[in-house]
Amino acid sequence: MVTLACQSKLKRLFLAIVFILALSTMVQSSAGVAQGSVLIVHVSSEIARPTVELVTRSIEEAKAGGARLIVYELNTPGGELGSVTDIMDALNGSPVPVLVWVAPSGAVAWSGGVYILMSSHIAVMASGTTIGSAQPVSSIGEVLEQPKYINALAGLMRDNARLHNRNETAAQEFVTQNLNLGPEEALRSHVVELVADNLQSMLTQLEPYSLIFARSEMGTFVWKLILTESLGGLDYSKSYDFSGISQAAQYTYEPGLNVRLLELLSNPLIASVLLIVGLYAVIIGFKTPGYGAEIAGALTVFLALVGFGIIGINVAAALLFLLGIILTLIEIKTHIGIFALAGIVMIVLGSFLAFPLPGWELISARAVESARTTLISVALVMSAIFGFVVYKVAEARRMKVKAGPEQLIGKTGIAASELAPRGEVKIEGQIWRAETVGDHVKQGEPVEVVSREGLILRVKPKHPQTRGE
Repeated sequence: MVTLACQSKLKRLFLAIVFILALSTMVQSSAGVAQGSVLIVHVSSEIARPTVELVTRSIEEAKAGGARLIVYELNTPGGELGSVTDIMDALNGSPVPVLVWVAPSGAVAWSGGVYILMSSHIAVMASGTTIGSAQPVSSIGEVLEQPKYINALAGLMRDNARLHNRNETAAQEFVTQNLNLGPEEALRSHVVELVADNLQSMLTQLEPYSLIFARSEMGTFVWKLILTESLGGLDYSKSYDFSGISQAAQYTYEPGLNVRLLELLSNPLIASVLLIVGLYAVIIGFKTPGYGAEIAGALTVFLALVGFGIIGINVAAALLFLLGIILTLIEIKTHIGIFALAGIVMIVLGSFLAFPLPGWELISARAVESARTTLISVALVMSAIFGFVVYKVAEARRMKVKAGPEQLIGKTGIAASELAPRGEVKIEGQIWRAETVGDHVKQGEPVEVVSREGLILRVKPKHPQTRGE
């Protein structure tokens, strides 16, 4: 009967998993981009691993939906170099033309932001925006002046400017001189192709142009934005015509649940708390096995490593799926219960990381931020509760060892009720069910524990004349 019950529970768990995965797939497919549309993506935070996921997945979405153009609305003070270079590679390899638009007014593309701008097929700035200040700094904010770093990053900036037919000198000075440019200066210096204050104006300005991958004077191929009427006689291998693009359908790309989860885990405070709580849980789990603390701790440490960027999100999703399946198979063999719970948690987390689940445009940014804050608060509270519960369990285990029925054999106590032959006795301040093996014992008389039967103590009267024996 126990086996059948366990199997029934596992079936329900697997059905729940299938439902979640099916729902995520449906949500993903229902939020697709229409053919010939413009996909708009907002990048308005420091550049980090979640930004890489946002960019790469939006490119995949645009490619799958047949979008004509991806517009990244950029406002960032910079970010970590590894994430910036990954984004640059993604933009350069995009099968859909990429336009990076520094907007709205007052926005900046500093440090890593200007690297991303120079890697775009089309660069645009809004009025009142600024780009530049790309000199590298350390993790503690100190300017790195070593020539090898400066030269390497200046070369990277210059190579991307050359690839996109832009001012190489200005690109280099972003790094070597911390050059900053406004929109008018950037347009005059041939660092950006257009200046536009709103999306519709920008798309209208773009309509007479085509983007081509054409042979340069040096014999290499570079990206050029030229008037469509001037294409005749040019040697190019790729071309994208933007005529009528102002009338194209527009879709705003919203980060999926996987990106939201990665943003949460990437918070240094959250990742640090998860790491500390996870390590303590693992230690407690090994000290008090059988309650699943070590499994919960290992999962928590794993999520912390994802947040720190040590484990990539795709690898994390695959590992979580694999571990979830393994734990579920262990549960089928052991019928303990904790393995099934841990397995389902890992599989669900893996599905959240694997499936983007877009379509969050129905939820306001304020609501998302509120939900994020709530999740963080709940995670911290649950961690505290988890730690307290584990502590109490460990304490209870120690007390059980000290005050279990086996340890009471030979102890003396007082009959808390009449034993005729069963009743209750009080031993070392605790009440136990007991059965006399001799004469009936009246309430208040002393007794001695001689053995146990399950949780029932077997006692005998301890008469005063026997105390000296």
